[in-house]
Amino acid sequence: MSEYDVAVSFAEEQRSAVEEVVEAFKQRGLTVLHGPEQTHEWWAHKEGGDLPDARVRFFVPFVSEVDDFTTAALRAVKAGDEHVLPVLLGDVTVPPDLLHPHVTYVRGTVHRPDQLTEALAARIETAEAVGRQRAPVGEVVLKAKGSTPAAEPEPVVPATFSRYAEQDATLRYLGEQFAAALPRLEQRGLVGTAHVGDARIVVRVERAGDTVYALDIQRGGIGGDETVNFVVGKTDGVGALTNGWARPVYDTGVGTALLEVHDFSVLGGGGAPRAYRREELFTALWQRIDAVLASTVG
Repeated sequence: MSEYDVAVSFAEEQRSAVEEVVEAFKQRGLTVLHGPEQTHEWWAHKEGGDLPDARVRFFVPFVSEVDDFTTAALRAVKAGDEHVLPVLLGDVTVPPDLLHPHVTYVRGTVHRPDQLTEALAARIETAEAVGRQRAPVGEVVLKAKGSTPAAEPEPVVPATFSRYAEQDATLRYLGEQFAAALPRLEQRGLVGTAHVGDARIVVRVERAGDTVYALDIQRGGIGGDETVNFVVGKTDGVGALTNGWARPVYDTGVGTALLEVHDFSVLGGGGAPRAYRREELFTALWQRIDAVLASTVG
């Protein structure tokens, strides 16, 4: 069985450019399994005994667009296959679900074969240094083509998710954060206080006894009794006032509870509802307070 550093695969429209890159590889001293017919299409339709009888350090598909074959190669890398090394050409965009967060992909252009050559040579040297053995190219390609993701169960909202428990946790968290942050306003000649109750957080900022900012955070409101309501400015407590409200929701995509914020003016207003973590919501509220104070009291 012959041994090579790399076996390459390419799209039909890359043929002439890839031949120049392969020649640069060879001039660098790399051994290359390459044939003019060995396009992505060729590799994709070969089976078992039809594939070359050779061992390679890396199988290198040149990716200028993400099609079925290169998708399989990228998915194999994400699954941990160390013998597949895609080369991303130009500004090709790889879908986030196909990228491995801890893998640095080789990226370049066929118009600079010298750069691609050095990048590939560095990967080969690293593989040799850690003692990674060559693998039969047929096995590498067949494994990559078969690396379709297993069907995952449809995500569901956990039975233990509670909007009211999340409402309680949000009120406690916001109360703690405002109580800790408001004393810092003394550096600006302002006095900030937070009265934290079971159903209401009263945030006030004063200068020389005059209230320059007021925010009430209340349990329940126009969105329902499971929501958190925000009222900006001093009120007499009469009427269903709101400058925005947040409903606890469970995001099955990320597997966690979030706050769906409907912002009328508490954060600046406008736009569609947006999901926040508790930490993100406090940061947004504090940044809004800082901006309002900067514009009104300097």
